[in-house]
Amino acid sequence: MTSLMTHATGRHEIGPAVIAIGVFDGVHIGHQRLIADTITIAREKRCASCVLTFDRDPDQVVTPTHPAPQLTSFDEKVRLISALGPDAILVVPFDEWLASLSPDDFCIDVLLDAAEPIACVVGHDFRFGTKASGDADTLRALGSLHGFQVVTHPLVHHGGAPITSTRIRGLIAAGEVEEAAALLGRNHSLDGVVERGKRLGHRIGVPTANLHVGAEFALPAPGVYAGWASVAGERHPAALSVGVPPTFPDATCVLEAHLIGFEGDLYECTLTVEFAHRLRDQRAFGSNEELAEAIRADVERARILLG
Repeated sequence: MTSLMTHATGRHEIGPAVIAIGVFDGVHIGHQRLIADTITIAREKRCASCVLTFDRDPDQVVTPTHPAPQLTSFDEKVRLISALGPDAILVVPFDEWLASLSPDDFCIDVLLDAAEPIACVVGHDFRFGTKASGDADTLRALGSLHGFQVVTHPLVHHGGAPITSTRIRGLIAAGEVEEAAALLGRNHSLDGVVERGKRLGHRIGVPTANLHVGAEFALPAPGVYAGWASVAGERHPAALSVGVPPTFPDATCVLEAHLIGFEGDLYECTLTVEFAHRLRDQRAFGSNEELAEAIRADVERARILLG
């Protein structure tokens, strides 16, 4: 069972370990292989395997006015990493103090303070320290000084290009959720709390759950999608609408979910929605009857695609 720890100075919580270091937003296929290799190396060296990550994306501190849209919440990131089976996850709070550390100070005040690293495993494009001034070679030099190895993990490729969180964000922003799923190893998902809306869906016979999603998360391009909605441990096929429908320009919700075959009250529940297939763009309709007919067609197509 994976232990979850938060870094506190002077504790040496981990002991001898092989440590994967990274932000790991999305925990995509490349991250998964890096962490799997970390576990394998740790077993060979007969020590603990550890994943060192941060409680938020460094962009949220370093460039707060335009941080990268997040692929996963912190809790989801921890859950996904834990499922890979490392012995420990070390969460380091990323704040202004951490952002100001030089690579040398990061090594001493964070890495060596929390553990006795036998080896560190990082991605080929790894950067650390203030203003991203350190890279894998910097860490390797520090490892030579402090007695640990550094393993640089090659970027994993798919479709002729490396898998990166940035690439996945671009695919999601373009509505290419199937390709994003191929790189993530699962459907892109978001959590949202169901809010009371204007009941426009009820009026046309297709009730939807209006979801409030944090602005920091990566939302697919406006359009209609087939996917899944999970609530209270049950997963339901769903038709998902992203963006303000042109037929209702005064609508305030940008993410709605129609759970196919579901009956019940979802208000104030937390739903996890997954985007599996893009069905169509948002478009205006001449009447509520035309919109209702299009939505029924979307629901039927979603039902078929999702099996």
